[in-house]
Order: sequence, then C-alpha cells, then structure tokens
Amino acid sequence: MVRRGRPLPKALSQAQVQQLFAQIHHPMDKALFLLMLRCGLRVSEVVHLTLEDIAWTQQAIRIDQGKGRKDRRVYASPDAVTSLQTCLALRPTHVPGTAVFWNQKRPQRPLSITAVQKKMERYAQAAGIPASCHSLRHTFASHLLEQGTGILTIKAFLGHASIASSERYARVSNQKVKQEYLRSRQKILHQSKV
Repeated sequence: MVRRGRPLPKALSQAQVQQLFAQIHHPMDKALFLLMLRCGLRVSEVVHLTLEDIAWTQQAIRIDQGKGRKDRRVYASPDAVTSLQTCLALRPTHVPGTAVFWNQKRPQRPLSITAVQKKMERYAQAAGIPASCHSLRHTFASHLLEQGTGILTIKAFLGHASIASSERYARVSNQKVKQEYLRSRQKILHQSKV
C-alpha cells in the first residue's frame, strides 16, 4: 500500500478573511473567530478558554493542556483584545463558572465545539467561501511564515508537538517563495547587466 500524504493546509486570502468577517456581527462570534485567526487557537482551545487564562496587561492568553497535553502562551493582537473585551461586557451573569464563551441559546450550558463549527459553516456559506475553524488557524500560521517568522516560533505558537507539523506551512507559502525570488532576481540583474 502506498501511503498518501495529508492534504496541505488551506489558508484564506485577505479578501476571503474580509468577506467572512463582514458576515460576523455578534460580538461573541467575532471574538471567537478573531482568536482563531490572530492567535492560531484550535476550536477546542477557544471553547475551553477561561477568564483566568487571560493576562490583560500582557495581552497574552494561557492555553492549558492543548492538543498533546501541552501548555503554551499566545499573544493577542489589539483587535482581538478589543473584540474579547466587547464580548465579555455582554457576558450574561448567569453563565456558570469562568468560561469566556457561552451557549447563546442556553447560557447555563457551556459552548460546544460542534456549535462553534456550525457557526463557522453558516458564516462561510453566507460569505460564499470555503472556510472552517481550522482554516483560520492555517491562515494565522501562513501569515506568520510570509512575514519571515521562523518555523520553530510558529511551532511554539501553534502548540505543535512535532516540527514536521509546522513545516507543512513552509510548503504552502508560495507568496514568500515568490518574494524571495523577485528580490534575488533584482540583485542578480543589477549586478550583471547583459
């Protein structure tokens, strides 16, 4: 049997990200999906986020026991922090425990992974784009790579156990390859006029 490789991650273009977020009007949903896009969080990590996990002064989020039972710290962008603050200002007082996100139909029950995935399906369909919660995570990693972030740093941000998982993003980033080629070609042409 020939072993088939896993498909490459599908990152969203900037236009697709804008189309998707143009459909998201509820403050909690916007905060949920911005954390995935700006911090590279998995859907399970967002669902299990608690108030104690947020260090507001450092704009950092502690992820306890992520996939592979690994703890890590991620940093939130200013727009994600603002969105999170807006969301929490609307948090019902009867939400049990310290969960950041809640079930909108039944606030006394926790938000489920399936509910978040279904929300994403509805928003993606409304935007007319192929998007998923995981594609937001891939978009985060691809943007970091395109801006020159090293694979080891991306591995730490994503909480990957293996560098091989993070290296898959290097194959995705054709834009970075093109930029490097154009920059190098320009130097070569400048040095050797024909």
